[in-house]
Amino acid sequence: MDKIDEKILLSLIQNSRQPISQIARQARVSRDVANYRITQLVRTGIIRDFITDIDLNKLGYISALFFVCIKADIENEFVAYINSLDFVSWAGTHLGFWSLGMAIYGTNTQEVEERFQAVFQKYKEHITNHRFAFYKTTQFFAGKYFGAAEQKSSSKNQISHTVDQKDKVILSQLTKNSRLTSVELARILDLTPVAVSNRIAKLERSGYITGYSVYVNVHKLGMYLFIFFIQNRRLDQRRKLFSYLQQHPKISLLLDYIGDPFIEFGLFVKDPYQARPLLQEIKETFPDNELIDFFLAQEDFISFGAPNCVFN
Repeated sequence: MDKIDEKILLSLIQNSRQPISQIARQARVSRDVANYRITQLVRTGIIRDFITDIDLNKLGYISALFFVCIKADIENEFVAYINSLDFVSWAGTHLGFWSLGMAIYGTNTQEVEERFQAVFQKYKEHITNHRFAFYKTTQFFAGKYFGAAEQKSSSKNQISHTVDQKDKVILSQLTKNSRLTSVELARILDLTPVAVSNRIAKLERSGYITGYSVYVNVHKLGMYLFIFFIQNRRLDQRRKLFSYLQQHPKISLLLDYIGDPFIEFGLFVKDPYQARPLLQEIKETFPDNELIDFFLAQEDFISFGAPNCVFN
């Protein structure tokens, strides 16, 4: 990757649905060059997916984290099984205490619990340990890979809007590829491109669509992503810690959980040895923290985004 690739990738991270002419202008290249560079970023695996950020709570869904330690001889079968489930978003393998992790979705806590149990009971003889907890918030700061400050979300007043079946089709298609044009979506929906554009605008203004980005394979950028779980039972310190991690230039992932005192965060570095002083910095700033565990993220086999069950 060179500086032009970085500018294009950062532009896509901030808004993957913007016109190619706008991306080209920001990178100071022609449209043809911008198109070619994007194609190469996809071909080399740096860009895994063009994603649409959807507020799944507004669609009536909640999610929980499920980490497992599973015996090596059954791991490939387990991965294939997880890939077949329509209620799983994001799933990946790890180097460390946990073998794999995933996000399980459902319409309520009982449904999520039942789906977790379905997976757990099927492989309980092969699972040696696990962690299960409900998400409160999930934040990604991929722009920090290139030194960009995190952009503040818009505070525009949201309009009221009821999602219908055609809206769900739009959301399901944009979840798979945020760069689909209104013309392409119109063919799928048997609507005019103008009608599709108007529906997308309503989904944005009503808060169902919160943004467009790309799912970046950090390993292809020559980076390492370490995931840490830290505990701080002092609520006032926990809030300060959360704010501190949001602003930290090396924190690309931040998650909070319901009813649990731990916070999960992703720390990206170009050299694994850089993780230690950065973690020490956090420890010295918040001495009451307790490190629960950590691992090195390896390969995600299911991308972030809304699972299929949301649109069924």
